[in-house]
Amino acid sequence: MLHFPDVQLFIRVAELGNISAAGRALGLSAAAASAALKRLEQRVESQLLERSTRSLRLTQAGEDFLTYCVQAGQALDEGLAALKRGREQLSGDIHLGAPSDLGRDRLDSLLEPFRQRHPQVRLVMHLSDGLIDLYRNPIDLVLRYGLSEDSNLVGRKLCDNRRVLVAAPAYLQQHGHPESFQALAGCNCICFYRNGELFNRWRLFHRGQQQEITVSGDRAADDGALVRKWALEGRGIAYKSQLDVQGDLDAGTLVDLFPDAIYDASPLYVAYPSRRYPPARIKALLVYLDGVFRAGAT
Repeated sequence: MLHFPDVQLFIRVAELGNISAAGRALGLSAAAASAALKRLEQRVESQLLERSTRSLRLTQAGEDFLTYCVQAGQALDEGLAALKRGREQLSGDIHLGAPSDLGRDRLDSLLEPFRQRHPQVRLVMHLSDGLIDLYRNPIDLVLRYGLSEDSNLVGRKLCDNRRVLVAAPAYLQQHGHPESFQALAGCNCICFYRNGELFNRWRLFHRGQQQEITVSGDRAADDGALVRKWALEGRGIAYKSQLDVQGDLDAGTLVDLFPDAIYDASPLYVAYPSRRYPPARIKALLVYLDGVFRAGAT
């Protein structure tokens, strides 16, 4: 393997015709520069320079090799410039992962001003209610409800959030409003599969005590958007992220069954692999997400 600083020194020597001057230009002593050139000649197994007490010139091998060295230097400069443009310019793809319901119903519209502001950035959406592995998938950022303590990702909380028990007015008209949390055991509850496990043990703090119950129903899904659709259709009771159903609650198409209860906290985070030098487009989206959620996107 060639030591690129030695190659740079060789180029500079060819330009200046003097080892000492080339060394000074690169912050090297005359002795260090001479040693670097000898090391380079040993690596390429060719004499690159003919030295005398009064003159210095390239050998034929040196002239031939210099052409490739200059090309390599130019290619490296172009590569470094491209990296810098990627860090500083708002262009390119951002692969963004998110829960399905949040991504389709809320996040897509929230991101539209960012798209309009930065037309050279393409947001590639990856919607899934499974746990997206950012190290095995080409995902730059992912939105998650909660962040595991053992995660190797960098996490930033975007907003507080909670789960909420909801049902459509049509369901309540037909089956009645459950009088207590424990009464849910006799209700048709829409269950959700989370990372391959059935999430059917629902919990909340109500009337001075924490209550937990195992529920069941005639349908279940691993897609939060489908669970919400069923709830809106009056198919049963769902335990959803408030972020996913706040618009439905505001519109009256879903009803909070226990508005005085304290539900499970489920804060929304944006997570990403640790990066010392994130591209400008990634930094800009992080700032944007932080701003819209702190401004009350919930």
